[in-house]
Amino acid sequence: MAAASSIQPLTVHSSLARESALSPEMDSPESRQQEEEEEATVAAAQPSESLVSLRELPDLEPEEIARRLAKTRQELSNRRKILIKNLPPDTSTQEVHEILKEYELKYCFVDRNKGTAFVTLLNGDQAQDAIRSLHHSTVRGRLINVTLQPTDSLLCLTNLPHTFTSQQFEELVRTYGNIERSFLVYSELTGHSKGYGFVEYMKKDSASRARSELLGRPMGDRSLMVQWMDVNQLSQEENLHSKCLCVDRLPLDLCDSEELAQIFSETYKPVFCQVINWMFTSDNVMTEHLLFFIFINKKIHISCFLFL
Repeated sequence: MAAASSIQPLTVHSSLARESALSPEMDSPESRQQEEEEEATVAAAQPSESLVSLRELPDLEPEEIARRLAKTRQELSNRRKILIKNLPPDTSTQEVHEILKEYELKYCFVDRNKGTAFVTLLNGDQAQDAIRSLHHSTVRGRLINVTLQPTDSLLCLTNLPHTFTSQQFEELVRTYGNIERSFLVYSELTGHSKGYGFVEYMKKDSASRARSELLGRPMGDRSLMVQWMDVNQLSQEENLHSKCLCVDRLPLDLCDSEELAQIFSETYKPVFCQVINWMFTSDNVMTEHLLFFIFINKKIHISCFLFL
């Protein structure tokens, strides 16, 4: 195990974002302004470079960490569009409003040919309550199904600077259309951005335009990556966090993946490990790097490897 001392210091990243790489109307204008002011204060104290090691970012107060994580959880669960199926063929919009009289409807469209209603409620809490209360209930003798609407307008943006605030992220994505929800993903350990976030647009063409124009956009010394996301992959908070780490700054003679896996197994045994020899040219100089990728079984175990 002598090799353990030779790989310090390590830089550990989430591979999804090269970590070292849901609807705003739920907030009052006063609370949103306060949050933006707090984030601006934190951002002002952070380094201005886009490529910043997590070690260089200032420590956050526990209250600020909790606020950021709570905001992400709120936006993640803020799916407010529901689908009501198997309605009687002559169901009217007024009847759907009556069925949902306990809730505040923002939008309602009834497709009588399919016996389906497309409804947008005030927020995700109302949508979940409506599903619990009305799913498999009866309307004029017909058993109806009430579920969340699927979406094809969800994007994941990666390779964002760790200093990016939620306000900056929202300003970046709002340019391309009306947003259903948007949020950054933060480290549960430090409260700092992991370098990636999610945005769901109200319309597919807005999402398509955002992906087309943001994909590869330079941001400092990095380029944005934009991917389509399956909304079912974000059904749980744990799914927000990558289970794969990238370790760089390895000595060039330390290329035995089994030896490295044994070193990391002192904390948690990795499911999969791989060493990659990476070559790149800068200013006509060829540079060689070793990257070590580790796949951990559970997201929570990853934090144990950070800041080694």
